[in-house]
Amino acid sequence: MNFRLSIVFLMLCVLGFSQDFTVMSFNIRLNVASDKENAWPERKQDVADLLMYYHPDYFGVQEALPDQMKDIKNGLKNYDYIGVGRDDGKEKGEFSAIFYDTNRLEVIRSGTFWLSETPERPSKGWDAALNRICTYAVFKDKKSKKEFLAMNLHFDHVGNVARVKSSELLLKKIKELNPKNLPVTLSGDFNLTDDSEPIKILSQNLKDSFYNSETKPYGPAGTFTAFNVNEIPKDRIDYIFVKGMKIKSLRHINDRRPNLLYPSDHFPVLAELSL
Repeated sequence: MNFRLSIVFLMLCVLGFSQDFTVMSFNIRLNVASDKENAWPERKQDVADLLMYYHPDYFGVQEALPDQMKDIKNGLKNYDYIGVGRDDGKEKGEFSAIFYDTNRLEVIRSGTFWLSETPERPSKGWDAALNRICTYAVFKDKKSKKEFLAMNLHFDHVGNVARVKSSELLLKKIKELNPKNLPVTLSGDFNLTDDSEPIKILSQNLKDSFYNSETKPYGPAGTFTAFNVNEIPKDRIDYIFVKGMKIKSLRHINDRRPNLLYPSDHFPVLAELSL
């Protein structure tokens, strides 16, 4: 009987009933005309091509304005998204949305909260310069029927108190939103390197995929490029944290557009995870 069960398990894996899936964090850079050759209209097709090529099961975006959200949605097949604008909780301002492959994942429940003292409504927290949000979803993997909590965010770029308090709020929210103690993924642009206190707070409770991958991370160590193709970035400020999953691989994607410019001022971060 054990031999037969082993054969069945191997057959299921071969047929594609794997519990492995891929997650991406991608700051796409907001639509600003002053970026000139790097402005969104010049690179939006290249961003869509990159996303379709790597085809993550879900990806979290940062800095996405409403028109960019529409462009991404229209440029991809079989993807939908959850998320709201940070300024009004609807369509105004940047999104930290989660796009997901509808053939692979089903949304059980979802929402957005603000990184502030009043997370239930649009607000700016502590000493932050701007409203900041975290979008989340409980997904069910249609292949394995397993569920997990996915979260995606963009930390403030100025407020030191806000970033510490945001890390503390995140850990609190993970407990509140996850009474079943499901596996967790947390993706985002944290605007911080890993020697900072807010990242250390998260790393004590979640696994940083860069340091916990079963295989050596691939690509440049840094993720923020400022569109500069002449220097290798050193600062890693984009992360994928996990809890309750194996991290099989981690890559910082430094692919270029056909004109040899970057698709964004951040490298996408791609993790292969296993439930």
